Amino acid sequence: MPGAGLDAVTLEGSETKYLTGVTEDTEANGCSAFVEFVFMKEDGGHVPGFDVSYQPASSAKVEDGSGNPVEIEGDAFLVVKLTPAMTATIDGDQVTKTYTGPNRIKDDGPIVKEIVKTGDFESVVTWVIGLDKKRPFKSAASASTLDITIDGS
Repeated sequence: MPGAGLDAVTLEGSETKYLTGVTEDTEANGCSAFVEFVFMKEDGGHVPGFDVSYQPASSAKVEDGSGNPVEIEGDAFLVVKLTPAMTATIDGDQVTKTYTGPNRIKDDGPIVKEIVKTGDFESVVTWVIGLDKKRPFKSAASASTLDITIDGS
């Protein structure tokens, strides 16, 4: 996959983005996996801030804020930190969730084992992608999505 690698990819965010969805798809032939983080379109035209990097299990499988251990299937852990980001809007005492999906997405495919939300703390939303092994990946961001493509070859 051209442009893919194992090195961390970081982009500074300027304004808070509100997560609305997380989807995953593995191509039928197992050549790649695709994970997409979707944000509210009303957030404006700025691109979400993010940091995507492989981390050892000792730091990847930990809940943000509390430090509690989190079980995540896989042998390699691609950690996705969205910042500044939130999963709810706050207006005074009114809290409205923007992300209402699952915090754990299981996959029985050959590449992605599961995707787990491990944090939503101090404007950082963290997801961990548990993989069968370290694989090259690439990321692409727009105003409404962060797409991560993982090479399955």
